Amino acid sequence: MTLGLLLAFGAAVHADDAMEKTVRPFFAEYCTKCHGEKKHKGNLRLDTLKIDFDSPKTMGHWEEVMNRINSGDMPPEDEPRPKPAAVATMAEWIIGQLREGEVAKQSSAGELVAFRKLSREEYANTIRDLLGVNFDVTGPGGLPEDPDWKGFERIGSVLTLSPSHVEKYLNAADAILDEALSLRPEPKRDVIAWTPFKLRWHEYQKEFESRGTADQVRIEIVPNNYTTDSWPIEIKTTGDYAIRVKLSGLRPEGGRAPRLKVYMTSIDKTLLERDIDAPEDKPITVEAHVHLVAGRYPVRLINSVPGPNPEARRSRHSGTATAFTTTHSRVPWQLKLTDDDFKPIQPTLIIDSVEWDGPIVDSWPTGAHQRIYFGGPNATKDPAYAREIVTRFADRAWRRPSKPEEIDHLLKPFEKAQELGLSFELSVRNALLAVLCSKSFLYIEEGDVNKPSPTINDWELASRLSYFLWSTMPDQRLFDLAREGKLHEPATLREQVRRMLDDPNAAAFAESFPRQWLQLRKVGMFPPDKVLYPEYDENLEQSMVAETLGFFGEVLHRNDSLREFLDSDWTMLNERLATHYGIDGVRGDQMRRVALKPEDHRGGLLTQASILGLTSDGTRHRPVHRGVWVLESIIGKPPPPPPANVPALSTPAPNTPKTTVREKLEQHRADPNCAACHAKIDPLGVAFDNYDAIGRWRTVETVREGTGANPTLDASGKLPDGRAFANGQELKKLLVDDVDKFAAAFTSKLATYAMRRGMTFSDREILKDIAAQSRADDYRLRSLIESFVTSPLFLKR
Repeated sequence: MTLGLLLAFGAAVHADDAMEKTVRPFFAEYCTKCHGEKKHKGNLRLDTLKIDFDSPKTMGHWEEVMNRINSGDMPPEDEPRPKPAAVATMAEWIIGQLREGEVAKQSSAGELVAFRKLSREEYANTIRDLLGVNFDVTGPGGLPEDPDWKGFERIGSVLTLSPSHVEKYLNAADAILDEALSLRPEPKRDVIAWTPFKLRWHEYQKEFESRGTADQVRIEIVPNNYTTDSWPIEIKTTGDYAIRVKLSGLRPEGGRAPRLKVYMTSIDKTLLERDIDAPEDKPITVEAHVHLVAGRYPVRLINSVPGPNPEARRSRHSGTATAFTTTHSRVPWQLKLTDDDFKPIQPTLIIDSVEWDGPIVDSWPTGAHQRIYFGGPNATKDPAYAREIVTRFADRAWRRPSKPEEIDHLLKPFEKAQELGLSFELSVRNALLAVLCSKSFLYIEEGDVNKPSPTINDWELASRLSYFLWSTMPDQRLFDLAREGKLHEPATLREQVRRMLDDPNAAAFAESFPRQWLQLRKVGMFPPDKVLYPEYDENLEQSMVAETLGFFGEVLHRNDSLREFLDSDWTMLNERLATHYGIDGVRGDQMRRVALKPEDHRGGLLTQASILGLTSDGTRHRPVHRGVWVLESIIGKPPPPPPANVPALSTPAPNTPKTTVREKLEQHRADPNCAACHAKIDPLGVAFDNYDAIGRWRTVETVREGTGANPTLDASGKLPDGRAFANGQELKKLLVDDVDKFAAAFTSKLATYAMRRGMTFSDREILKDIAAQSRADDYRLRSLIESFVTSPLFLKR
């Protein structure tokens, strides 16, 4: 039996049954006249074509068949044509087999050892917990962005390590050890202070000091403007720094608070960002802790609230220093900031000072240095001590006990460095560098060539569990349980899941899983048109994503039912997003739980602006994209890909009445080749037509082409099973009625994230058992996670 058939034996049996009942009769009626025993055009015989996951050529033939049938290219026009429903059935069956083959290749079944690379997020978290270094993987000296598979950024077969990436990992490990180990002079902690005279008015400092008013001078930043970035900050030593900004934020009555953004222009890095709501005479100090690499960086202090063109004369400061008090005013051509009663007109920032404090080091030698060179300065610096250092470090870094022969290999760089006359500490550093660049650190290893097993051992289980719930290496408790051989016991596993979900590290799961499951990296991929949506800004986009992540985190924290994802009477809002939704009573930048009323037209994931925005194109809503997203992310049954020659929606002729996107889609569905698939996709998308491309509620669709009034929206529809709904709210109720199907889809997504591979046919029975077990507890999220972790699937290699 071939490896591919071994990987998906159950799928093959199921496929053979469907082949005989559905596929062979279709081929016999419409295809084998030209692609059969007597004639096989293009060297393709469909009467003998089988499913073979091991053969890229064979699976390529199936993909070609699907594309030709789905597009209407085959059978030829002069031959009998199959009905659209039959074409749709064939296309769905073929795409199902192609997907099964794809996920079967991701499985480690049949392999003695499986290697799945850490994502760059996991790499950064692991380095933090191993060495106490907050390495910035997204910076110029960081690591390449991870590719995704259906939104998931941690699939083993997708996260490959190319030769060009090896140098980046080597450089990263080198920089990390430089910072973690105290093999250099102790860095001096400095505080660099920027005053208004440093930021802008340096030529006026002596004049104001002579007047005795230098302490009153402040820097104003109007909306959509910034301080000059000609004053770079010089970071002498790589490390952790604190940034403190003392400032006020003038908020107009009934308007937005100004928003501070501290931004390094040369490396596109935001260091601090938040709304500032503080009276002029009661400034506050805001602080952020960041990791900075040595260098010189131009910095801008930005008021990121939308406003006039920052290059326009009205929004610039004048050439004269202004003490921002009631006794001084701006020059006539400048933007007026307050009325005659000195009440704010514009959301304006007033800066008093900026401080750069660092590098911040808790101790010297560092904690990591003391743990690694555990013997202290008086230890006997011989090969035995070096071996013990490297063994201890490798055991933690590799997340398993190392083998003597592996340590022998790691000590070769140490021995070479000693021969060259390097110090003991620097020589050991070379061995530590080898540990951080090894496959056992960069990859999660599962399996042993000498002890083949269908399940993972306790050390591998500790890593699988920790990277699932924490996105980082196991802590000491997990290591201890693995060493004792107790971690795999169901009661112990349940206890650890509860402990880990209560730990602050679980915030990584609460952010990473929904971001990948719901494909939130696509939010903002097509920036909304500034003319059509002038109110859309970076803060709104961030708030949209924060709502969805916060919503998931709230369900997880409260152990609520999965039903909440489909419909709820609450959501997570801050002031910016609440204003966007037209919901009153929310003030401030922080997300908080807010009760919803029916007239808010919100609740659950499907009416959140992040979801509605990522399924739009920046100019208008896309019902088809929204329907496909629901099928993929909520129902778990993605449709076949569209034919390559699908025409765009038609543009109405001049002087014809305005038409909605829905009406254009109905014309598109008139094509028999499109009707069958769109009957499943479109109802799930048009149900949310009352929400525009940035997620605002509306009752009419703004249409630029055509004549007459903007048309009223119709969000009604009918599901393929005949159930009808009047709008998105009624569709959500139907989805709640089908919560069992959603729970099955969600469980599959959860397993894909945890197992770092797609789910195969052979996994489906266990997935059903997990969902069924959770049903008794109304599909509560934490309970479902416990059931999954204690299932045979989680222990499966």
